[in-house]
Amino acid sequence: MKEVKTFQIKKDISVCGLDCAQCQIYLAPHSTKIAERLVKIFDKMWDNVKPEDFHCSTCRGEISRCWTKECWIRYCCVTEKKLDYCYQCEDFPCKGLEERVTKSKRYLVALNNLKRMKKKENKS
Repeated sequence: MKEVKTFQIKKDISVCGLDCAQCQIYLAPHSTKIAERLVKIFDKMWDNVKPEDFHCSTCRGEISRCWTKECWIRYCCVTEKKLDYCYQCEDFPCKGLEERVTKSKRYLVALNNLKRMKKKENKS
């Protein structure tokens, strides 16, 4: 996953720092090849999985079209605290974000994106 270079608030940069433009779920509606690959992966976990099952409006989009409707980060940051990004929270980086990086390299990239965004904002 590429690290985010520009930090303006954009729909495709998630509140947790992930770059949605690099996400296979987000890209699936625009790529038959990606959607079919996801079907093969999720076929082992779901019944009757179809390419159209894969879509996401991002965490800034319509919640009914968001891939992870139950995301604790989205709930904490957007719903409860009305923030644009996690780095704007007084508890950043919180224990939850720090534990999350142990699950995947992309989460480490996302956390580092947030740290750079915070540093850049503080310089402004």
